[in-house]
Amino acid sequence: MSEETMSMPRFETVCIEVPKVYDFCFQAERRENVCTPLIDAARCPQTPVSVNCVIKDTVCEEVNRSEPTKGGRANVTFAITVTYDVEVLNTAGEVIFTFEDLTFGFTKTVVLCAPEGTFTSCSVVRSACSCILLGTQICCTFDLCIIIQSLAIVKLLIPSFGFCTPSLCEQVSPVGPFVCPPVNLFPPQCRPRP
Repeated sequence: MSEETMSMPRFETVCIEVPKVYDFCFQAERRENVCTPLIDAARCPQTPVSVNCVIKDTVCEEVNRSEPTKGGRANVTFAITVTYDVEVLNTAGEVIFTFEDLTFGFTKTVVLCAPEGTFTSCSVVRSACSCILLGTQICCTFDLCIIIQSLAIVKLLIPSFGFCTPSLCEQVSPVGPFVCPPVNLFPPQCRPRP
């Protein structure tokens, strides 16, 4: 036996059950001219001049899938719903009124490797919105970064070097009041585990 063979750790073959990723992609989506009627002038005590927008929630779920091709590719359609709040401000930057829990939705179809037996996962990982006053409406633009996966729970035969064992956790030290200015502007690098 060579020295290399003798120094290699021994392993066994094990069967594990895991979610296997069949496809993994992203979509940068921009939705413009999502408009909401402004309240009528009689109910508005001051002249609105600007608008703030905050996205509260996003939901993305599969709603349709074509029959997969022989190669396993399918057209998969997702319904995406965005919930957001809008604040209308006066010239002094004070909030005149707020629209809460506004929603809009759209569908997005992508081609995925999604053979029979797979399921999908879709999430909006980043989002931003901006709005303007346009006549008697508030019109917003939304930018969304959507991550889409197709997966299946599979059993894989893999080499194993044994079970993972945890190392000792570091104790939390008592901390006094914060130091200003901070000694370090960036967090320190962690020491490697023994």
